[in-house]
Amino acid sequence: MALRQLTDRVHVETQHLGSNNGIVDGGDGTLALVDAPHRPTDAQAWAATVAGLGTARWLVNTDHHPDHTIGNRWLPGAVVAHRRTRERLVEAAPTREYLRDLFAVIDPDAVPLVDDYAVRLADVTFDDRMTLHVGDRRLELQHAPGHTENTIFVHVPEEGVLFTGDDVCNLGLPAWLDGSVPAFFDAIDRAEGIDFEHLVPGHGEPGGRELLERYRALGRELVGRVAAARDRGWDREECAQRIAFEDRIHAPIGGSPGYPDDLIELFRRRSVERIHDDLEADPALRDR
Repeated sequence: MALRQLTDRVHVETQHLGSNNGIVDGGDGTLALVDAPHRPTDAQAWAATVAGLGTARWLVNTDHHPDHTIGNRWLPGAVVAHRRTRERLVEAAPTREYLRDLFAVIDPDAVPLVDDYAVRLADVTFDDRMTLHVGDRRLELQHAPGHTENTIFVHVPEEGVLFTGDDVCNLGLPAWLDGSVPAFFDAIDRAEGIDFEHLVPGHGEPGGRELLERYRALGRELVGRVAAARDRGWDREECAQRIAFEDRIHAPIGGSPGYPDDLIELFRRRSVERIHDDLEADPALRDR
């Protein structure tokens, strides 16, 4: 672990495989958690870290993906998420077979936990905006579709901190499986309209407002490559075969092994296919 105190009341862990995990201290012994560790053994250790700082009242998930929600099972606090995050986990929770195969690679000590695993769904949901209180601090939750249709921002105004989930990352581009080209850029624009000093991305080290333009540039570069390939006459299949981008989101971190190569390759191919399809529907998106 590499727990970092970002402000007087906000701590962030960036060395878990999967999403960054945050703690907001209410100042009265109560806490709010942002996202859950991906690896069960990390989640169990994170629960001990949390207990050493106070009592978790809330556990906020910024989207439904496994790297944000699997660890819910071992963490305290009422789970809060967008309505569609809960629905997506009801509709298509990770199967035990999938988890057993994945944990065998990224967290072998957790394989025996699979048989007792059950998805922990949100206790509280919202559609557009919600305010949570933890002690004398507010968490302003805002629907911000981008990486997924149900991604949310978590703004802690008194601390000048914005958690963006995977709408902004500081390791590279995540998979585009549940997003789209316009939503990707719309989410960055939405973040620009929020008053904050510290940005906690879904993956990678926290920074400031400069992360927004850096991330926008990464997206433009990839979309531009797919657009240029289409101009050369490449079809969807050829784009998916030949256009690569580095996946640092699922790579080894903090001593943890990374994702299996076949999953990373699947994410890459499907991401390029999604960008190709969006450009096919609206070629003007190349200029976002």
